[in-house]
Parts: sequence; C-alpha cells; structure tokens
Amino acid sequence: MHFSRHAKNEMRWKGWAQREVLWVISNPVKIDSDAYGHPRYFGYIRGDLVRVVVAADDPEFVITIHPRRHF
Repeated sequence: MHFSRHAKNEMRWKGWAQREVLWVISNPVKIDSDAYGHPRYFGYIRGDLVRVVVAADDPEFVITIHPRRHF
C-alpha cells in the first residue's frame, strides 16, 4: 500500500501510523464512495473516527485521511 503526500502529511500531523490506517481499511465500520467513485473507509484510530479515501483505479493507493465527527 502506498500513500499520497497529503495522506502522509495528515498521518504525521495526527501521529497516526501506517498500520493504524491499514487497520481501518481492513476492518471498516462503514464503507461508501465519494462522488468520483473513490471508496471511503470509516473506522477508529485511537478512539477517533477517521475516513480513509482510496483511489478507485488503484486500491493500493490512499488518497487522503480525515478525522470525522460523524459518518
């Protein structure tokens, strides 16, 4: 799995590890997709709800990661 610069920066700012992001993708609480068809995985990292967006044409590429307040 590889990560965009934006995703890496977000992970660094929040102190999240790659393994934690991969855990969300492997064990999502909810999955949907955005307007562009990119899968979005929702889960928890250290008790915080996050959304991980993956490229539609490359499921091994994480586009971005965002903290969320709700689904």
